Amino acid sequence: MSRHGRYWIFFVIVAVGLALSWGQVGRMTQRQLATEPVVYLIPEPDCRPRITPCAAVAGDRAIVLGPAVSGLRVRQTGLRDADIVHVEATPVMADGSEAGTQTLKRGADGWVVGRAPAQPGALRIRIVGNRETTVAEFPL
Repeated sequence: MSRHGRYWIFFVIVAVGLALSWGQVGRMTQRQLATEPVVYLIPEPDCRPRITPCAAVAGDRAIVLGPAVSGLRVRQTGLRDADIVHVEATPVMADGSEAGTQTLKRGADGWVVGRAPAQPGALRIRIVGNRETTVAEFPL
């Protein structure tokens, strides 16, 4: 077998392997999305949660983020409190990198984000429920 034939066989094997692996990834992703639906909320235009409360809305639910004495306060509507498993806040920097997720503890009138990022970027709020996850990304 010539050198050209060996290279050809090598590239065919690599191409078949890549095609099969991407097929597996697509099937796994489809299964996971089918079992865990995610609802993405859209924030209001001109949203500045450090100055005044603003909401992210989609369909029958909303998340409101606004100033609090010790950081930012998160409130929600449209989700039953009994269905909420936990709430997370993830700072997203201007370059798209994530700074670290913190699980929020429930207070008397919502959840408090104690460590809000000082740099410009966004704050992703994720409410994980029994049947679905709700996500909103607020600009900071």
